[in-house]
Amino acid sequence: MFKLLFKIISSVIITIIIIVALAVWKGGEPFRWLGEGTIMIGEAIKKIGYTIDEIKEGGEEVKEQLTEIKESIGSLKGDKNGQERSKDRNGTANTN
Repeated sequence: MFKLLFKIISSVIITIIIIVALAVWKGGEPFRWLGEGTIMIGEAIKKIGYTIDEIKEGGEEVKEQLTEIKESIGSLKGDKNGQERSKDRNGTANTN
């Protein structure tokens, strides 16, 4: 447990030393580059989010149309079942 804690603390201290050294040596340029890269990644994620929203909206429309088709097929099957009931096994119509 103490070894893990020691490794975490030492890695944080080394990271801080590297950040300070970069800031003194090159100024803010590496940090600006990192920030601009983060902005570009954020914009790409935003575009992906909009694309997914469009797909979801299109999916809802497809779902509604599929429901309508199922209902119309169900009503057609209901009509056929009603006609088949009036026929006997030989295919002739019942005249009862």
